[in-house]
Amino acid sequence: MTQTIKVSEDPLKDIQKKKLLPLFAQKLSINHFSPSQFAKPDASWLIEYVWMNQETRRRILKPNAAMAAGICVGNVLQNVLADEIWKLNSAKKLSPVKWTKLKKEECLQEELEKYKNYEPTDDNDRTKHQKYLEEIPQLVTNGFKALNEEIGLASPVICEKQISLTSDNIDGFFLPCSLSIVGRSDFEFGGSVFGGKSPHETSPTATAAFPQKLIELKTKYSRLGKIKKDGSRSFVKVAPPTTPSFNHLIQCACYAAYYQFKVPVYLLYVTEQGYKVFTSNNCPGLTVEGLKKNFQIMLNVFRRREKILALNEDKTKEEIIAGAIEIMDPMFDHPWCWNNYPKDVLQEIKSMWGVV
Repeated sequence: MTQTIKVSEDPLKDIQKKKLLPLFAQKLSINHFSPSQFAKPDASWLIEYVWMNQETRRRILKPNAAMAAGICVGNVLQNVLADEIWKLNSAKKLSPVKWTKLKKEECLQEELEKYKNYEPTDDNDRTKHQKYLEEIPQLVTNGFKALNEEIGLASPVICEKQISLTSDNIDGFFLPCSLSIVGRSDFEFGGSVFGGKSPHETSPTATAAFPQKLIELKTKYSRLGKIKKDGSRSFVKVAPPTTPSFNHLIQCACYAAYYQFKVPVYLLYVTEQGYKVFTSNNCPGLTVEGLKKNFQIMLNVFRRREKILALNEDKTKEEIIAGAIEIMDPMFDHPWCWNNYPKDVLQEIKSMWGVV
């Protein structure tokens, strides 16, 4: 059961209202960056977020079993714990919704049924899909244990809050890129009010609306192993990592910046084998100094990409992209960024760099 509290302006359209986008952005129909875009090498980012539009991206780049399982686990944890979840309303705008908490077992079964409807992309993905179906319940159990016992639940719990970073809402930082940076936080524990504006929208020094804790959730699943004598595939169980991913630390830095680096960030990894919580006490990247350093790294990458696109902004969209291709190394030997492309699409992309 849900109750809409307040309809929020679409933050992406709001960006266009508040400031005129640079010429290259207008021609390329782009209006923001995100932490997930940072994780892509320059050329992969160019293809996925500039050459493709959102509709094409969703049609060509299909999700995999691990992504679908991660959504399943996240939905259970959020639907059971949340007091407020940001969702798209009928007008396709994000708005905070007052949430009636669901019962754990009922919610788990409902989300497992949704996961069963996932359509695998190939035989390996189908094998993973079946294996992850067995692992999800234990990941959910481990996730609840980590959030309740180690991190410590604090009300209200707000999930999927949309944040938008611009030059006027980051204390002590000048945002060097023209486009805003947009993201959605997994969990915010304590401190905020339902449907309330962020502290930056009320007073630059206000802290009453700050949450007490920011939590970023990551899930990991067993790796596909060798083929057995009977033709089936083995799996290698995965323990929680001993060190966090740099890209995940960048994501945490983005959310920390929204709250002026005044709210502690918890990076939670959950696997079937257990969980690991990284904090400022055991991870330098989650200290205020580390978060600020990583945030600056992200800003530098986004500014570089803007400068490359701006070199030919007086030309057509196709010429702007062609000019960027001349500068960017495609890194076709990258371990993962080109793996999800259909063969014919990848060949078309390679031809743009003259690779046959």
